[in-house]
Amino acid sequence: MEGKMTINDIAKLSGVAKSTVSRYLNGGSVGEATRRKIQKVIEANHYQPNVFARLHAKESRIIGLIVPGFDSVTTPCLVEAIVAYLKDRDYTPLIMHTGNDLGEEIRCMEQLGAMNVDGMMVLAAGVSAKHKTLPEKAGIPVLFMGQRVEGAVSIINDDYHAGYILGKYLAGQGLQRAAGLWVDDSDPAIGIERKRGVEDGLASEGAGSVDWHETTFFFQDAVQAAERLLRKKPLPDVVVCATDRIAQGVYKAARDSGLTIPGHISVTGFGDYETSQLLSPPLTTIRYDLDSWGRASAETMLQMIRKSPVNGVQINSYELIKRGSVRERKP
Repeated sequence: MEGKMTINDIAKLSGVAKSTVSRYLNGGSVGEATRRKIQKVIEANHYQPNVFARLHAKESRIIGLIVPGFDSVTTPCLVEAIVAYLKDRDYTPLIMHTGNDLGEEIRCMEQLGAMNVDGMMVLAAGVSAKHKTLPEKAGIPVLFMGQRVEGAVSIINDDYHAGYILGKYLAGQGLQRAAGLWVDDSDPAIGIERKRGVEDGLASEGAGSVDWHETTFFFQDAVQAAERLLRKKPLPDVVVCATDRIAQGVYKAARDSGLTIPGHISVTGFGDYETSQLLSPPLTTIRYDLDSWGRASAETMLQMIRKSPVNGVQINSYELIKRGSVRERKP
């Protein structure tokens, strides 16, 4: 038919009441024969229901997804896995962007709590007191990703042990004098757990304390922090970076200073971005399974909506990827 199809049109073509079509579209109980008639009309006419109208239904089949930003490499990959999983199961993601602002993250959570979404997933940039109280107030299932939130369901990277295995490996190569380019502890997963893992891993092989230098997640800030670090003498044996993007900043600062990697300094990161393989030399880093993390997060969200039991904390796997940016001990 011409023009935009309405529920009334579907009802007339199906030979059923408008309320029956509405109940079908909103996930209500409809007889199997009636369901088949309605579905046949919808498919024949390529009807697309108004997503936002479903926010008034008993079951919206909409899930809020809050992300800090899309300027990182990992977030788009994680979101892509989540969206694909939800769409395959007839759920629509409503994505909200916070610009890495923790206050905006809380406001987005409050907004979703006031809507009729079936649940919300939060790729948290940090943890505040409100993160711990909002899930109960929201009245809908809330899943945190990337940060462990006390009393809430969380799916996190194994940041401590990933940092530990990297630190242990570096010290085992004889790289005893380490400097770190790191973010602050407003991000507990990276700023505290991952950092503590690196320290403990280095110490396990007899390395001394790390000379920490603060930066942000942004490339240009990392370049400037690396320039300051590389002006210090003596140079560290290795610069351990909180992310691959920060490590890329060290590469630029080293090149501009006439230093070679790993000839003058070794460099490592976390994240295993695709671009890290294109660096010269390719970057030694920690790889997290983003596809598995996204699928596990989406499935856990659906289990929570169905009121099925879930683990309070689930931990995503990691792998140490050894490449050419670390000067290894000769056999």
